Amino acid sequence: MDTKKLDQLRRKLDEIDEQIISLIAERQFNVEQIGNVKLSTNSPTRDYQREKQVINKIKNHAKNKGLDEDIAQHIFELVIETSLSKQEIQKVKESNYGSNKSALIIGGNGKMGQWFAHFLASQNFDVHINDIEPLNNQNNFIADISEIELHHDYIIIATPIQKSAEILQQLIQLKPTGIVLDISSIKSPLRLPLRQLADSGCRVVSIHPMFGPDIQLMSGRHVIFIDLGNKEAVNQVKQLFKPTMAERIDMKFEDHDRLIAYVLGLSHVVNIAFMTVLSESGEAAGALAKLSSTTFDAQLDIASKVSAENPNLYFEIQKLNHYSPTTLNALSDAVQRIIQMVHQDNQAAFVNIMTQAKCYMNQRVET
Repeated sequence: MDTKKLDQLRRKLDEIDEQIISLIAERQFNVEQIGNVKLSTNSPTRDYQREKQVINKIKNHAKNKGLDEDIAQHIFELVIETSLSKQEIQKVKESNYGSNKSALIIGGNGKMGQWFAHFLASQNFDVHINDIEPLNNQNNFIADISEIELHHDYIIIATPIQKSAEILQQLIQLKPTGIVLDISSIKSPLRLPLRQLADSGCRVVSIHPMFGPDIQLMSGRHVIFIDLGNKEAVNQVKQLFKPTMAERIDMKFEDHDRLIAYVLGLSHVVNIAFMTVLSESGEAAGALAKLSSTTFDAQLDIASKVSAENPNLYFEIQKLNHYSPTTLNALSDAVQRIIQMVHQDNQAAFVNIMTQAKCYMNQRVET
């Protein structure tokens, strides 16, 4: 094939790509109109039955055109997710829940602090930020919370866990009139100051957003709510997330850290260990990439995201959780048993633990 013919085909491909982008943009405009109708009729943002219909139609259409059905499904799942995110943002903005309300975010220039600032501002809250120092051209910055009247409707503590305990102690003396909520990943270090703040007459709620600051769509995500004795305050905080598709979960204080030791602590340390083995192996990353497998790539993708997170926060999640030794020792024991099975050529025991794991995962799917 000559160069001239190749250039012609590439130009044609560019034209097709532009048409695809134009059609996606047109689809997104239509999605926005559908979002407006959903808002006016108070319809739910997500309709799983409708999504299934769309995907089935796409797969049938792809099959008729001689295209890979799985690839078509993957593309349109991403398109649907983007559409849902757009409609969710619409619903959050239209809620206008923050009208004539204010919020102070302590630690508001951190990643989760900025997420909450954007989230609340989109609901029309008057958002103020307190942190070590302001960002460039930050007009809503408060340098010292002890020098202002804390009449905000919500005060959100988005600082490191140990620092959050100190701030809660400080708030006992400042007696804010609004609802105080911490978003810490570990709750045990905050037990005493949270209780003391509540006993001082302040309205206090502890929550745990089970997602990071890069989240675009809250469908399938969870926010944990811990009632510290003021049910009305809990319901008001839940109202913040009502326009979203996040699942709101009630949890007892004493259950939180035990469960989080598995959900966060165990999953974090497995991926940190995986990356540690690779980084200390002496094998070049590029060489391993050329030999990648489906399982390796999937694990590497998760571990890479974990390794990019705040190491100080991840250390706090391991160190400050009283249940961490239980999961860490269980992990160490499991690894040692697997090593022993391999060394002793005990295939039956190896098969047994994998079968046991499969049964557990099947139960999780059914639940």
